Amino acid sequence: MGYAGGGLMQGMEDKMKAALFQRGGTFEIAEVPVPVPGPGEAVVRVRYCGICGSDLHLVEKGLLPPKAIIGHELTGEVAALGDGVQGWREGEEVAVMPLAPCGTCEFCRAGNTQHCQNGLNSSYGLGMNPGGFAQFMRVKPSMLYRIPAGLDLKTAALTEPWAVGRHGVAMLGTGGPVLIMGAGPIGLMCIYALRERGVNNIFVSEPDPARAERAKRAGARVIDPAREKPLTVVIKEAGGPPQTVLDCAGTETSMMEAINMVRPAGTVLMLGINMGKVSILPIICFGKEISIKFSFGYTAAEFSAALSALAANALDPAVLISAVIPLADLNLAFQSLHAPGQAKVLIDCL
Repeated sequence: MGYAGGGLMQGMEDKMKAALFQRGGTFEIAEVPVPVPGPGEAVVRVRYCGICGSDLHLVEKGLLPPKAIIGHELTGEVAALGDGVQGWREGEEVAVMPLAPCGTCEFCRAGNTQHCQNGLNSSYGLGMNPGGFAQFMRVKPSMLYRIPAGLDLKTAALTEPWAVGRHGVAMLGTGGPVLIMGAGPIGLMCIYALRERGVNNIFVSEPDPARAERAKRAGARVIDPAREKPLTVVIKEAGGPPQTVLDCAGTETSMMEAINMVRPAGTVLMLGINMGKVSILPIICFGKEISIKFSFGYTAAEFSAALSALAANALDPAVLISAVIPLADLNLAFQSLHAPGQAKVLIDCL
């Protein structure tokens, strides 16, 4: 197998390490051919790739084809360029957006690239095209975003989930108080995104002490729901129920809990993913005249803006990143996310 270009791929063997999904919800770390860029394509040498909550769902539900390579929160370096690729050079550090919107459909023309069906049906690292839990990944140049000077590859690997949090918060107004249910990575991202928009009256419901401490460091008033009722605390300290409740937990009961806690004419924003069915009482929604919104992904413009915000120190990466684990230990990394205390786990793919 030959290579288009040289640079970072020069002198490499024809094989690379990659994590291949196995039935039963585990990964085999195996040697597979290094991808070669075709015309109009590039290959990225992956440095860091974060584990997303959607990765957990895909693995646990067995929603992946055998030998799939997943992972969609990644940074790396341009390793090789296919024929016809302009504007890039080997060795440039990049963050990778895992979608390649077509640019011509009605959603793309309106700027809502996250709804481009062509892009979604050929997404990267979600079971279709191979993703970032590997040493190299083939991409389209439109997916590449230059990492600003001074921003390290590890922090830049937060771009994708940071864009998710910022997209959701952008759907809201700027009023408070706000209650966030769950201080996992997206919940923590939402704290920073709310503060970025000038909202400071932020409460977080989180029973895990380690995650609660991270939320406190991010700037939120943290409530342990095992000891106090979040709604009672918000009413006491803010003078009334929350204007907005962000469900970042995604459990079978959390949506109804959010509906019960939000004030009349308030908003419930769903960010936590639940793959099953949930039950709500519509009469409560009618009586309160609340809005329930669902946030999905981000636009290409928001991905770029999130990367720029990281370079401007919009959040503290030490609050978000709880572990960096080598690719060889990917199975252990997935298992660790079921233990208390973890936030964003990055996989070191070198």
